[in-house]
Amino acid sequence: MTLAQQIASKVDAAKAIHALAAKENRDLTAEELAQANAHLDAADALKATAASEQAASEAQAAAAARLASADADLAKPQPRRLAATSATPLVAREAVLDDPARGFKSFGDFALEILDCGPSRSAIDSNQRLRAAAGTGMTQGVTAEGGVLVPPAFSKVIWDGARQKSESMLGYCDVQPIDPGVESVTIPAIAETSRATGSRWGGVRGYWKSELSAMTESRPKMRDVKIEPKELYVLGYVSDKLLRNAPGTASSILATAAADEINFLIGDSVFNGDGAGKPVGVISHASTVSVAKETGQVAATIVKANIDKMWARCHANWRNNAVWFVNQACEPELENLSMVVGTGGVPVYLPAGGVADTPNARLKGRPVVVVEYCQALGTKGDIVLADLKSYLVGLRGMVDQASSMHLKFDYAQTAFRFIFEVDGQPWMASPITPFKGSATLSPVVALDTRS
Repeated sequence: MTLAQQIASKVDAAKAIHALAAKENRDLTAEELAQANAHLDAADALKATAASEQAASEAQAAAAARLASADADLAKPQPRRLAATSATPLVAREAVLDDPARGFKSFGDFALEILDCGPSRSAIDSNQRLRAAAGTGMTQGVTAEGGVLVPPAFSKVIWDGARQKSESMLGYCDVQPIDPGVESVTIPAIAETSRATGSRWGGVRGYWKSELSAMTESRPKMRDVKIEPKELYVLGYVSDKLLRNAPGTASSILATAAADEINFLIGDSVFNGDGAGKPVGVISHASTVSVAKETGQVAATIVKANIDKMWARCHANWRNNAVWFVNQACEPELENLSMVVGTGGVPVYLPAGGVADTPNARLKGRPVVVVEYCQALGTKGDIVLADLKSYLVGLRGMVDQASSMHLKFDYAQTAFRFIFEVDGQPWMASPITPFKGSATLSPVVALDTRS
């Protein structure tokens, strides 16, 4: 399927969701709105990819024409100074700087150019395309060790790949961008721990007023949530032989592997992060509610009472956006769930079209999503009911990529380094005590260990 066909498919899927709601004369549900927006976001990402590929192709053709007619200038590029009325001279901008791919056809083409320059730093410094890829800073891209920054067009390809992975958790979370150069961001949040009178919004209280009586003031209580992006990196080596003989293959492997690993570690940290140099995960966080196993429950099983009690501990305000995240090993347990009716029973978990249909069924009307990040069957966190919009993620910039052939020059290998900065934690500091009743509630509910 071509990129144009993929874009059309995503747009048609979004239109179909809106058309169904219009046909039934109703507004979109929260889930339908999220699905439609996800299709449109995917279409936008595909459009950006198509535009980048077209720009890279056109820029490569233009660069080739320039290289053919100006070999001498390219060997020792000198900025052309223009006349200026001020004391500061103007410097002509090189055309290759307007190309986000810096004249390279692909990531593999970029890697091959580094290899062709050899270990000499002077050869890299004199290469116009590599200097352009490094940017305008004095040592931003060409370091003392020979590292060269990857052109921004290829950096974005890696980041887009991480966002579009099927198990990416970013689409479920509350993602906030952080500007480059900003070390950390502190965001105010409502310090609400109870829905009891006088505690809502951390301290706001309303009163029924009698005539001629004075009014009593109240105010919300706030707390600080600090996001400080941590560095997540992937360091890999590719043999010079592979880069020279199959640069396209090397490009595909590097881009796919780096994107998948970055995506995986972000998703795993959302669930299991311990906060030590990484985000704080939801499973062990103080705001998560844990539901105990049933008396006499067999180890490594899930019973209907577990599901009912988990649902009861998820506050009604978060249920509309909640999702059941499960380890794949939980599926047989879910498929064996049944509810007693008279002298028999009926299944609890079945796809809309029965066993022969898609396995992505629902529990309590909410989707069941299989992810690798949930714990093994029988361990706390193997099944989690969560509205992850209650989880804050801070992202700074795109993937920072660099390469060096010096690190393992004697092994004829080129090193590629990918660094991404991310942090995350639940918005809430603790579960909520309900207005009526004593069992605490939360947007994230986990089933305790059954051993």
